[in-house]
Amino acid sequence: MKTTMMKTAAVILGLGLLAGCASTDQLKKMESDIANAQSTADAAMKAAKQAQLDAASAQGTADSAMSAANAAQAAADECNERCSRMSEKAMAK
Repeated sequence: MKTTMMKTAAVILGLGLLAGCASTDQLKKMESDIANAQSTADAAMKAAKQAQLDAASAQGTADSAMSAANAAQAAADECNERCSRMSEKAMAK
């Protein structure tokens, strides 16, 4: 009876140690997974910041293009008015 109890206690102790090792391994894997997730999040944040810079640059380019287009439209409108006046003068003659 005492021997059986000692054997049972030894088996339980062994299983407890194995479960403790498994938990330690699981903890190490979880720490690794957390580190990988943080690395991925850091890379995503870096990419998002770069995208924001690219978007700001694109907005600046679009603003410049709009300004140039407005200037071209103003020049075309002015030219149209001059041509209309010249046509009217020619027709009046």
